[in-house]
Amino acid sequence: MDSENKSSSKFFSTIKSLLFALIVALFIRYIFIQPFKIPSKSMYPTLMVGDQILVDRVSYGIGMPCSKSKIVPAFKEIKRGDVVVFRYPKDLSSTSCPNGGFVGLSSVYYIKRVVGLPGDIISIDLNDLYVNGNLISKETSKNYLLDGINHQVYVNMLNQSETEVIYSGDGNFLGNIEGLVVPPESYFVLGDNRDNSMDSRFWGFVPRENIIGKAFLIHFSWNNNFKNVKDILRLRRFFNTIK
Repeated sequence: MDSENKSSSKFFSTIKSLLFALIVALFIRYIFIQPFKIPSKSMYPTLMVGDQILVDRVSYGIGMPCSKSKIVPAFKEIKRGDVVVFRYPKDLSSTSCPNGGFVGLSSVYYIKRVVGLPGDIISIDLNDLYVNGNLISKETSKNYLLDGINHQVYVNMLNQSETEVIYSGDGNFLGNIEGLVVPPESYFVLGDNRDNSMDSRFWGFVPRENIIGKAFLIHFSWNNNFKNVKDILRLRRFFNTIK
């Protein structure tokens, strides 16, 4: 009998420990740092398919689940050039639950680069990008090979730092944009792979409350199209900061 009681007590103690560990993991995942994986090529060359990234959920403020309200206010402003993860504005129930709720497993999340802040005026003329009338893009002599196609490399000057973006060279992707004003509490975002990205040019602005956080680190990366076993892991990308 004593043996049965001890076994039962040990079993329930193990269950309690597992539940506590799960609660702590979910707390950390939602409140502080959240992992995401990159499924598409829309952010090449910055982020590659197979990159595993970490997102800072704290700096922009800790949001209440399914609410615009903040548990903890933001201590950093969203800046041009930030790579952000957000709930896709056209996702079902995005209006009623902009941040995807506590865990957000059923929500659709996108990752893009912030180009326009509230009040900014955005213009696009072919591969030239203008913010508030200032040309921030510059063509380079470099090429980037992706899927057997040479892409033109441009540099965008965002937030005093240079960001490399690529164009396939197939011509104008969507037509030009002239004098588009970013509404209050909204952001204009683009993928770094400009001719292969569904972004604000297609579906509009990202509301502030949809933004989950800032991507800051690639902690792991693997190549699902490897040709040699030694190429499965992209060791050079491990622990690279995202700029």
